[in-house]
Amino acid sequence: MRVTVIQPPYFMGKNPDKKIADFLLDELNTAESDLIVLPEYSNAGGLSDKESELKAMPRAKEMLEKASSVAKKNGCFVAINVLEKREEKIKNSTYLFGRDGEVKFIYDKIHLPPSEIDLGVEYGDGACVCEVDGIRFGFLTCYDVYFNEQIEFLAKHKPTIILLPGYQRGESTDIIRAQTKLVAFRCNSYVLKSSYSMNDNARGGCSMIVAPNGKILKDMGSEIGSVTEEIDLEYKHVRTAGFGKGLIKNDEFINIGLRPEVFNK
Repeated sequence: MRVTVIQPPYFMGKNPDKKIADFLLDELNTAESDLIVLPEYSNAGGLSDKESELKAMPRAKEMLEKASSVAKKNGCFVAINVLEKREEKIKNSTYLFGRDGEVKFIYDKIHLPPSEIDLGVEYGDGACVCEVDGIRFGFLTCYDVYFNEQIEFLAKHKPTIILLPGYQRGESTDIIRAQTKLVAFRCNSYVLKSSYSMNDNARGGCSMIVAPNGKILKDMGSEIGSVTEEIDLEYKHVRTAGFGKGLIKNDEFINIGLRPEVFNK
């Protein structure tokens, strides 16, 4: 499967949200892949105040319509995150469009930072796994990646690919890379992370494609544009079950040792 992650520049100044949205639409329109992943807040990127973010929400409709159109035209999957009003509630939503251009799943972000709580974003209900065309997709959005409870839930459901739209403007690149590698390794899954270039090698950026063994296949660092990789959906990381023992899938080796009851007292 040919997969692509897009990394826009973090525009500042006047109308950064429109500049970012236009950049993403251009990249989306020219991408040739089986699966394309866009970053968090594709319709409202670059904004930091509540009033501006609320004003940018209507652009979600344009972004979603374009994602659907590209998915149908190219016969590919498109994952796109938007800040939107849906069912009269503000949502941080990741849409997965199928090869026919139809919505296959909507993931509502489960863990919300203070800025989103202040904005009035509604918490997701916990649904973060779906299966389409025999591919099991898991979902994390930005802040979610800090919470092992969700990572453990995903590991339990054995995803093929985890989609990770991100922002993380102030996080160090060392931490971003470590987090993404750990998710892939624990869940024995590919992770496709799409974020924003901060034009800084020390923070932000690092849109990447990571294999189930935790190996980073592609890492954009602070570069702008997109990267593509061919991945084998059947591949799972296998290791020894202990010195001199037979082979076992990595996630199952970890599962054998779990003792949640000890920590739930």
